[in-house]
Amino acid sequence: MSDPNRNNSGDQSELPATVSQPGNLLDAALAHLPAEQRQALAQKALERKLDIDAKAVEADNRHRASSVDMANTIHQVRALEDSTKSDYTVRAEYETASGRTNVEIKKSNNTVIIVIAIVIAIIVLITFSK
Repeated sequence: MSDPNRNNSGDQSELPATVSQPGNLLDAALAHLPAEQRQALAQKALERKLDIDAKAVEADNRHRASSVDMANTIHQVRALEDSTKSDYTVRAEYETASGRTNVEIKKSNNTVIIVIAIVIAIIVLITFSK
């Protein structure tokens, strides 16, 4: 198949695209498509680009919303920390740009108290066993 726009003067810059140049290979393949197929392919590419752009906007919106929600959760936990000395657990789930994020924040003073009580009990047992 001969390309009418091709210069046959032996110029090496006009060689067909090779596999090592994938962009040129695609361009060469597109250049040989009939006009209606090129138009259909361009339409499909445009639709795909619109889908990608819409998903990017949705992901950006999820990212912004989850960032605000996470900041609110942190603010609430700080307020809870200042207002109570008891144990608490805060669980939250956020839909981020890349998926879901689960957060669990715990405050447990009982663990420290239990460890101290066990250490004291061991010391008392050792003292009375002598």
